[in-house]
Amino acid sequence: MNIKIIAKFKQGFSLLEVAIGLLILGLSLTYFSGIFQLVSETEREKNERVNIYKVQDALNTFLAVNMFLPCPDTDNDGHENRVDTIKCDDREGYLPFKDLGTEGTDAWDNPYYYRVNQQAETSAYIRDVCKSSSVMGRAGSKVLGDLRLCPDSNIYYCSVAGCSSACNATCQSIDPRGTAQTPPYFHLATPPFGALAGSYNLQVYPQSATPYDDSNGFPFGGDGGNGTVAMVVSWGANGDQVYRYNDSRHSAGCDSSATAAEFENCDDDRLFVDTKTGENRDFITWISVNQAKMALIYNGEFR
Repeated sequence: MNIKIIAKFKQGFSLLEVAIGLLILGLSLTYFSGIFQLVSETEREKNERVNIYKVQDALNTFLAVNMFLPCPDTDNDGHENRVDTIKCDDREGYLPFKDLGTEGTDAWDNPYYYRVNQQAETSAYIRDVCKSSSVMGRAGSKVLGDLRLCPDSNIYYCSVAGCSSACNATCQSIDPRGTAQTPPYFHLATPPFGALAGSYNLQVYPQSATPYDDSNGFPFGGDGGNGTVAMVVSWGANGDQVYRYNDSRHSAGCDSSATAAEFENCDDDRLFVDTKTGENRDFITWISVNQAKMALIYNGEFR
């Protein structure tokens, strides 16, 4: 009996048994590899939620300290790029992470995308108190635009007609910011204010709002409702596959594999979707004109 058992083991395994064993081993490795990858991606998503919050905090801190938001980094050196120290070199580019004191890449080691109000590309507009892009204003002679003061109420309006209709006395053309070529270049009256939505502000829609357009009725830049002037995007787990950035043209682009929401975040326009769920969700954060005005109030610059 014992001799027969020993003889059987000496015969080894048949090719069929070896093939079945390798198949089981391969399936097991594939299964556990998928589990490990899922755990890894979930961990990266957790890290990115923290990272994007740090970016938001850094932007708010930069704004509160400097009284302006940085322009995009267009040469990927970590610093903002301006023309003649005044206007932004481009409306979009990389996050100026060295200026902000943050990481320049997300949890998947892809660079953050940074987009601002496109009128920041124009010298006159970025210095105009009645343009939302003045939140990026840093230097140069200040432009009064349509700002008027009602002496009855001591309230400023970025509209001659609006001031006249709300004021019994004659509206006055007075710049509360002074003449020094230093920030802030915006004011509490900077749009959005009252009925003025502001020009070329970015639009942020919730993931559930389809179609992603003005038919949903979100005022002043989507569900934010307060005029988004700067946006930061991490393309998430599939950033390498979906997002394309052309360094020479300074423009974003999408791969054909992008979902509808992903496409809105990388199609080079002013519309963005705040995705909260999904395997390949994007992570975004933004700064609004109202957040900039809060910085004015905290710093006592709301004259």
